[in-house]
Amino acid sequence: MEGNLDREPKALSDLSVGQTGVMRSVNATGMVRNRLLDLGFLPGTTVTVVRRAPLGDPTAYKVRGAMLALRHEDASLVAAEPITDLQAEAEQC
Repeated sequence: MEGNLDREPKALSDLSVGQTGVMRSVNATGMVRNRLLDLGFLPGTTVTVVRRAPLGDPTAYKVRGAMLALRHEDASLVAAEPITDLQAEAEQC
């Protein structure tokens, strides 16, 4: 059960550079929610943290083949479950 702790959904902003996760929910309302969904931050979608700005904000994410930058404030509204590289490869097959 302890090995499963890393797979608990957490905020997208908590993922490390190079880490991949699956988005589980968007916990925003109004225009922010609509914008995140329009950009492709949809539950079940795989996302990879590509890089962070020198001061830590914004962060670049790879979502559905596109590179998107989100501020920490907005990324913290998206719940994501971290996955391993092997799991990501298996899901793409």
